[in-house]
Amino acid sequence: MPEEVKREHNYFLYILLGSCLIAIISSFYFFYFKKDYNFIVEASCNPETETCFYRDCTNPDDCPPNNLSYYNEYTLKARDFKSCLNEDCTLACTTGVINCVKTECTESDISDGTCVGPSNDDSKN
Repeated sequence: MPEEVKREHNYFLYILLGSCLIAIISSFYFFYFKKDYNFIVEASCNPETETCFYRDCTNPDDCPPNNLSYYNEYTLKARDFKSCLNEDCTLACTTGVINCVKTECTESDISDGTCVGPSNDDSKN
């Protein structure tokens, strides 16, 4: 007579694999379908008419691919980014087509030179 095979179930392994599967599915849902995260985009800015963030782009390694020395920062939902033309959200954010939150310069940004504006850009010219 053959011996009876006794099976032991490792329930901890099943719970761990199930938890990993749930985490993967929920992440895929929130990041791919719902797009429930924010983008921070930069838009061109004119320091003669408004307060702008400033970065020195004389060294190309210190500058991002958009090569903006003077820029505004906007925060928007990832699902709204498709409304931006050519990855430039300036028009969509300023006209209110999509809901963008503009990052404002603080007094400490202005004093340390990361923000310039009509009244304080004399040091950069």
